[in-house]
Amino acid sequence: MITHYSVGGYPRLCNDAFWVVCHSAGTKRWCFTADYRDGIIANFEEADEATVGLDVHTVSERVAFEIALLAIEKNSDFKGDLFENNKRVGW
Repeated sequence: MITHYSVGGYPRLCNDAFWVVCHSAGTKRWCFTADYRDGIIANFEEADEATVGLDVHTVSERVAFEIALLAIEKNSDFKGDLFENNKRVGW
């Protein structure tokens, strides 16, 4: 399942708010614009589809999703930033 939310209000040029895109396995990416967010969501959906039916006893869902997402992001303009690297988290 892929979800998204904003932090700090609705992201605009005049504020520091941002979007966060999440996968149920725990992977998160953040960005500032709705168009970029939509591109990240599309990448997440493609990576999610690539991991459907995976035996999670062999490799965890998070690891499998991260590998699939990295492969997709390699050729994408919509990479997003790692949520863990966001200095704005925890204002």
